[in-house]
Amino acid sequence: MNIKKILSIAIFLLVTQLSFAQYFKLTPQGFVSNDNSDFTVVNVPNAKQKDLYKNVLNAINLMYSNPQKGLNVVEGESISLTAYEENALPVRHSAGGFGKGNYKYDLSYTLSFLFKDGKIRINTPVFECRRWYEATYKPTSGWGSSGWTTLKLVKGKNDRVAIYDKEGKLLLEDASNGLNNHFNSVLKQIIDKSQKINNW
Repeated sequence: MNIKKILSIAIFLLVTQLSFAQYFKLTPQGFVSNDNSDFTVVNVPNAKQKDLYKNVLNAINLMYSNPQKGLNVVEGESISLTAYEENALPVRHSAGGFGKGNYKYDLSYTLSFLFKDGKIRINTPVFECRRWYEATYKPTSGWGSSGWTTLKLVKGKNDRVAIYDKEGKLLLEDASNGLNNHFNSVLKQIIDKSQKINNW
């Protein structure tokens, strides 16, 4: 079996694995579920609401170093997690006339879960991508200023960089893929861990 064929099979298996964990996909309107809704439902047959709530909460506590700072809960009914990850999203794009560069964006986001007997509802992730930039020197204008810049979802009139243009055309494929993979992976980990917790 040649290398090309092995590589093709490996890529196929990876894509197949990722498709099973596809809770949401990014669009110019934000994340939507596979049926274009603003939430998705995970069915967990024969599980009680209070157990699903407790297991997801325990899974979040296992995955995040200090989740209490960003947790907002209604006991037994809902969990909202606000988190911040530094350098979570690598994106290659142009930077004001200096050609293309590789940039790492910090990611702040909120994940929300609601519970019923046998069901976990996951609302679409809400997120913001931003990075810190240092002042640069230009011979014509001198030193610029340092500050935060935000990676916009849809390019507005004064935005330098965005994932989509105003017609909905994808501009930054690696940003879209990175966000899809990041959030679907995080949600899969939470759901998988929650189903492996033994309520003794």
